[in-house]
Amino acid sequence: MLPLAYTESVELKEHLHHIDLLRQQILCIPLSPKMEMKARWDAKTTCIYSSLALSHTLLSRGQVAKILANQTRHIPTEYKDVLSYEKALDYIQEVWAASTKPITVLTVRTLAEMVLGQPPEAVERAVNAVEPSIRTLLEYLENQTDHPVIQAGIALCLLSTGAAIPSDSGIVARLTANAFLAKYGYDIRGFLTVEKHWLMNESSYSIALTSLQKQGNLNHWLLFYVSTMEANLQERYEDISNTQVHQDFSAQFWELNERQKGILTHLSDPASSITNRKVQQLFDVSQITASRDLAKLNTLGLIFPHGRGRSITYTRT
Repeated sequence: MLPLAYTESVELKEHLHHIDLLRQQILCIPLSPKMEMKARWDAKTTCIYSSLALSHTLLSRGQVAKILANQTRHIPTEYKDVLSYEKALDYIQEVWAASTKPITVLTVRTLAEMVLGQPPEAVERAVNAVEPSIRTLLEYLENQTDHPVIQAGIALCLLSTGAAIPSDSGIVARLTANAFLAKYGYDIRGFLTVEKHWLMNESSYSIALTSLQKQGNLNHWLLFYVSTMEANLQERYEDISNTQVHQDFSAQFWELNERQKGILTHLSDPASSITNRKVQQLFDVSQITASRDLAKLNTLGLIFPHGRGRSITYTRT
């Protein structure tokens, strides 16, 4: 039986209320397209670096940024975790942002296949080992009316403890929590970087997670979870309000050439898509040039890839 009990204390309610206020304020801040793109890039880089560091991947933030920007020519096997995490975040944004569908065991399995770096059959065995517990957790959350942040926090805690996938070091749990936040509009324009606060307070993060087993309830964990999210949103609000966005690369990195702008124009219709071959035909360029243009737009989070290999297509984000 999974321990799912918690008390909605006055302190917890106050944190949630302030989170809702900060969310409204951040959503209403006017930003130029370029500044919004930079803020999302900063958040994605920080999120991936911090979450992987929590799972003891020894990469610096600068290394993570270069890998995401495709500026590292040779990517060792251990660096592929970064690209896998990015793929999972793109999947969450594309499939779960403002979705009306329930998050299920299949969702967790899909994320696990993306980030665990194991053959699909190995991932399936690992998920199957705890599938009843995962199913119980997700069905419970689907039938509750808890605040979305509480739902995400419960998912993260249980998927890190009682319903943890044996081969997961916490990454699948954190990504599943992100899916809950995106589903209910609490990914906050893609600016949320709460993993940074957990990394800065790693011992407190671990103690809060294990408090469920010691206390038999979620009280300590949820108070830690919502308070760190509140602190992160306050920091992000101040950064964005003052346009203090971390700059990983020169101004040229953020500039689009006329072809790249033309690709985005071609994709203005939400139902439209484009392929490498189509880019070659539209702009009379080589396959390599088309690939570079599409890779840059994908790196900047302006388009989504679908499929693999030569059959891959792209749509607007």
